[in-house]
Parts: sequence; C-alpha cells; structure tokens
Amino acid sequence: MELRHLRYFRAIGREEHFGRAAISLRIAQPALTRQIRDLEQELGVELFERLPRGVRLSNAGRVFLEEVEEILSQVDRAVDRAKGLASGHLGTIRVGLSEIIAAFDFISYGLLNFRACAPDVTLDLRSIGPIQQVLALNEGTLDAGIIYDAHLESGDGNLLQTAQIGVGETMLAVHEGHPFASRDAVSMAELADEPMLGPARKTAPTYYDRLMSACVESGSAPNIVQECTTNSVMFSLVAVGMGIGFVTAAEPAPLAQNIRLVRISDLGLKFNVLLAWRRRDQSVALKRFVDVMAQHSALEVSE
Repeated sequence: MELRHLRYFRAIGREEHFGRAAISLRIAQPALTRQIRDLEQELGVELFERLPRGVRLSNAGRVFLEEVEEILSQVDRAVDRAKGLASGHLGTIRVGLSEIIAAFDFISYGLLNFRACAPDVTLDLRSIGPIQQVLALNEGTLDAGIIYDAHLESGDGNLLQTAQIGVGETMLAVHEGHPFASRDAVSMAELADEPMLGPARKTAPTYYDRLMSACVESGSAPNIVQECTTNSVMFSLVAVGMGIGFVTAAEPAPLAQNIRLVRISDLGLKFNVLLAWRRRDQSVALKRFVDVMAQHSALEVSE
C-alpha cells in the first residue's frame, strides 16, 4: 500500500464517483479503477458498493475513509513542517540575553521585527549572564547570544561565529540631583574623589580589566566603593545617591526616570556589541535571525 492508493481512495470516497475522481486526480479512469481494486484485494474488504450510476462507500469503506483522512492530514502537516524548517519559517531559536539589552534599543526592535517576519519560529529568550552565554553556546544549549567583545576569549573564535551589531561607550550613570547630571561630559580627574560603583570582576573579568586599564591609562584610578554584579543593582544604588557608576550604552539617554548618563571625555573606552552563534550550526531559522538582527543593528542605523 502506498500513499497514492490512499489519495486515490479518498478522492473517490469524497466524490462517490470514479469518473469525477479521475478528473480531479488527473489520471485515466481505468487506471484509477485498477488501483482501487488492488487496494481492496490487499485489504481483503470491499470499500465501495458498485451502483448503476457511481459508487457508494461500504460500511468498511466509511470507517476506512475516516482513518485515511486523518493519515493524509498528518502527512500533509509533516510535509509543511519539513518545508518550513528547511526554509527557516519554523523552529525554535534559544537566545541568551543579559542586561546589555537595556542599554541598546535596537536589540529589542530587532527581536520584535524577527517575531513579525517569522511568526512561526519560536524565540526562546533566556536571561543569562555573558560568561554563561559563551559556555552555553559552546555546549550547544544556546543557539545565539548577545554579548560584548570583551566577554570572548581568543579560543572562542574556533567554535563561535560573530557579527558586530553595535558599539557601546562607557559613560557615567549619575542621579539627576548630582552636579554632573547637567554636564555634557566630565573628565576622569573630576572623578578622583567620587564614590564609584563598578562591575564585579568575578562576573565579567575581561570587561572589568579593560575598564580598569583604561582608567589607569587616563591617569586617574577610580575610587570603587562597591562592585555590582548587575547593572540593575548599580542603577538601584545610583538612584538613591549611593554613588555614580560606570555603564556601557549607545548614547547618553536616560535609562531610568531619575538617572542620567554622562560621557567621560578622556576615557575613550568602547565595546563592540556582538551577536554570537556556533559555526557548525546550519539552522536556516538561525541564519534568518542573524540577518534580521544585522539589518536592525545600530551600525546600519548610523550609516
């Protein structure tokens, strides 16, 4: 028994007429009649009652048609899903997101646009720190991650492929009541006596080291009074006036109602925002995701 036998039977069962079924199937009626006889012989039952004009489903034929309809529906769904996966219109993409997303609007807009472009592809967004994202990508438990270039080690390039989708500048986050809040920029020398909030080295060691090196090269080491494991923690402390903090963002736009971002004139520290994925991953849906995120990147906007 082949799928074509089931399709032939379904057409005749729906029409209850060999001639009309043959026309809809675009095959010769004698050939169709022969195929149905072969099917009945294989099953050992009569599927139709032959009438002077046309045919009528037998009791066995009616039961068989119900099952055939379900079987062929499942086959059609399987074909559609296979084609959808092959074309990148179906599937699941596991994307790692850390608090970097809060500093770059284009990331959120890129995710939103991908949902609109590929509504049948599931975006499994996972809140994961940058170091954990790299580990998950290498282990295959994550399909894509959005991180700073500082979070990659030299050996990661052997397994991961990246696309730069933005650039972040390290600035100051200050409370709106702080004297610096009304300034366009400040110098590192002006920060010497300020209680500073900085990133925790254990959560982002390379990022931390690059920041501290840039501070030393500017001629002023910051007075770090509190290390913060996340930007949320730092913003909470800045919001109550506990200190001012280093944050990397695209532009000095307010990140909270009572927090302002101020540029540091002589620090000049920037980090590339990267979309990372496994080199060996051949998912068409993932490729579409990478293309959409690249189209909505800050680099495209600036051009």
